[in-house]
Amino acid sequence: MDPWLALVVMVGCFIGFHFLSELLVDATVAVARKYGLSESVAGATLAAIGTSAPEFGSSLSSIMLEHPNVGVGTVLGSAVYNITVIPGLAALAAGGLTLERAVYLRDVLFYLLALVAVLVCLWDRVILRVEALAWVILYGLYVLLMKRTDGNTLEAEGGTDEIQLRNLVVRISVAVVGIAVLSDLMVRATVDFCWGFSLSESKVSLLLNAAGTSVPDTLASVHAARRGFGSLAVSNAVGSNTFDLLVCLGVPLSLVPQISVHGELGPTALALVGCVVFLYLITADGKLRSVEALALLGAYAAFVACLLV
Repeated sequence: MDPWLALVVMVGCFIGFHFLSELLVDATVAVARKYGLSESVAGATLAAIGTSAPEFGSSLSSIMLEHPNVGVGTVLGSAVYNITVIPGLAALAAGGLTLERAVYLRDVLFYLLALVAVLVCLWDRVILRVEALAWVILYGLYVLLMKRTDGNTLEAEGGTDEIQLRNLVVRISVAVVGIAVLSDLMVRATVDFCWGFSLSESKVSLLLNAAGTSVPDTLASVHAARRGFGSLAVSNAVGSNTFDLLVCLGVPLSLVPQISVHGELGPTALALVGCVVFLYLITADGKLRSVEALALLGAYAAFVACLLV
């Protein structure tokens, strides 16, 4: 594929991800309401599947096509973007955010635990199947923890008939199949784009693909912040990152005995730990002000500059 055409295909995939993820989130939330799931469990499972579907699809496709740097780079780069740009833009859009300390502390501390687990496994640049499976199990423990610490449930919707349920299944199926197709296209286009311009697959994935696949999370968090749900805006970014690291990487990587990665992925994971600690420190009083939001955006700019140098 011509590298310029490949770039157009990548951008088209990003746009498609936005609409299909929105369709998937709406359908999965409707399912959560039908069965009266708790807010946190629904957010960490069904909603996370919707907003993180592009990352999962790209990770799975990259493993199947034997270009793991594309998938792992997309997930790690998306994590850095989510933890800096999304809270920063949300705070600027709302003129500052007030966070729910108990939930925020739980999510951030568990996310740090997840990061350490991933960083340890990435250090030797070889990821084993048993390590990937351990990440998935760790996420299961996270869901159980939320179920115990959050008693709020989504209001169950009564009277959902067979036709409505069938429509939900159709919408979910269309979204999942569409995202799977676009993910495969994006990975193939990324490989051709990098080959055509002699670029690093990991760098392109850490920057371009990461930002492109994070569009659903960005829009959801900014929208929530403008409506006064500041804690939800930040928790969505942190919770989505936890799902990305442990499930979007863990499940695809568990399908192969072991896989080697290279490039800037290890240092990126280390930089991600620093970004999470920085976010926690500047929100220690339970608030994220506009000045601090600009600092987060500056941290992401510094991350991009380091990769480009």
